[in-house]
Amino acid sequence: MTAKNIGLLQSKTVMAFLQARMGSTRLPGKVLMPIHGQSILERAIRRLQASPSVNAVAVLTTCRSVDDVIIEESRRLGALVYRGPEQDVLTRFYEAAEVFHPDIIIRATADNPLIDIGSIERIIMTLYFNNLDWCMEKDLPYGAATEAFTAEALSRVHLMAKEAPHREHVTLFIKEHPEIFRSYLLDPPRSLCHPEIRVTVDTSEDFDCVNQLIGKLPEDKQPRPLSDYLFVALNNLDERECKAFT
Repeated sequence: MTAKNIGLLQSKTVMAFLQARMGSTRLPGKVLMPIHGQSILERAIRRLQASPSVNAVAVLTTCRSVDDVIIEESRRLGALVYRGPEQDVLTRFYEAAEVFHPDIIIRATADNPLIDIGSIERIIMTLYFNNLDWCMEKDLPYGAATEAFTAEALSRVHLMAKEAPHREHVTLFIKEHPEIFRSYLLDPPRSLCHPEIRVTVDTSEDFDCVNQLIGKLPEDKQPRPLSDYLFVALNNLDERECKAFT
């Protein structure tokens, strides 16, 4: 991203909304599972914070007492927090937007410890300079992508979406109604187009794979780019170690 683009975007507030909860069905408590000294939640927060265009990160969790630990960990890491409905995630996002007043929202989930930092910049710029409502990159490794959308689009979805799946999945209504919303699926750099690779943590098998991958590349203070991990996954990770990368 050029200095000119940064200057043009300074008039807008960009926030990352990271949805997180302890009550995962397949792998309960996964967001606080440690991977080489950092929880999955911490790794997601730090990667969002590393984006030059993101002004602040807010962790959006539920009002359940089991999620108190998410609030504590998020505050320790310098993230803002908001609590809302567990199942009506759309309302949780809408209410958080009413509190924090972002212009552009990056949606991410806390089961993704290898969010592509570069992709955040690309979708923000594409959304902003093309006057879009929603933008996302396609064909990234599963779990590396985020979504960008405007607060104005979120408000419209909140008013229009009535069915339970649209309330649980924040941007599903947008994706299903291209006649209403200005949406665009962006092609990432070709070197990052590996949808066959999973870098999300949804099961214990996923956790083992991502844990092994991150263990190959110790980090200092700054998160490594996704391309570093892809290089290892594609070239140096023994296929016997992790079937998800084969």
